[in-house]
Amino acid sequence: MNVDTLVGEGTNMKGQLKQGLGDATNDPALQQDGMVDQLSGQARKSFGALRDFAREQPIKTAAVAGALGLALIGTLRGRPIAASRKSR
Repeated sequence: MNVDTLVGEGTNMKGQLKQGLGDATNDPALQQDGMVDQLSGQARKSFGALRDFAREQPIKTAAVAGALGLALIGTLRGRPIAASRKSR
């Protein structure tokens, strides 16, 4: 567990609190702000989990990054990797 995971969890909890207060006071702006905080917290928490995985499994991380890089390059060139050969 790293700082991103902890901060993400805290932001998520803060968002749940804001959304709950917005629901109780019927304040749509506070509800929306709470949902945004929850989404931000989940993203930061996921990034933290990804960092932990990269630290624990560097070879698998390099393989996944390489595969994603090749897929991105193929897509940018206009030829996705999973495209069927019937269209050629």
